[in-house]
Amino acid sequence: MIFSRHAAFTVVAISLAGCSASVSVEQAFPAPLVEQLPLRMAIHYSPALTGFVHREDRGPEREWTVQLGQANQQMFAAVFAGLFRDTQVVTSIQAAAQEMPALDGIVAPTLEAFEFSLPGQAAMDQYAVWIRYNLAVYGPDGRLLVSWPIAAYGESGSGGLDDEKAMERAVVLAMRDAAATVAVNFAKQPKVREFFLHAAPSADP
Repeated sequence: MIFSRHAAFTVVAISLAGCSASVSVEQAFPAPLVEQLPLRMAIHYSPALTGFVHREDRGPEREWTVQLGQANQQMFAAVFAGLFRDTQVVTSIQAAAQEMPALDGIVAPTLEAFEFSLPGQAAMDQYAVWIRYNLAVYGPDGRLLVSWPIAAYGESGSGGLDDEKAMERAVVLAMRDAAATVAVNFAKQPKVREFFLHAAPSADP
């Protein structure tokens, strides 16, 4: 009787495990190969960004958990390191000027939306991921200059990978899409260009 109960518990545990999928993005993001801007920028990462977890119950299909928090910070850190001459993480927008003297501005990324589709849910047999970030850019006094929405997309076939690995690959491709958009288009934002073209470069500390 004891053996039967143990066997039944094992079957139930395996069944429950098969109904959930967990993806934790562990990926190194290289600095972009772009012309570096001569700017000293403070960077603020909100807890919502660095702790971001997406959970979605697909009913009888599967429950998915996608953890992006650490990867978000690593991705943006790599982008900003390649894009700006000097960066420093600060605890808040208000404290930036005290924590990083002679700064030129402040950037604060957020993640506003995360969606995905699975093979069989769309015309293509792919894992697809959509992420919408927002990059807020402030002047050194904390005045908001621009709020820039960044839409990113990534897709991956299974290619012999299990579900979690294929989904992770699609997420990474979407994040790389976002990174490329920031690196290439940051200096092209009209309000960013207007402010920084007229601002005198900061002296070295």
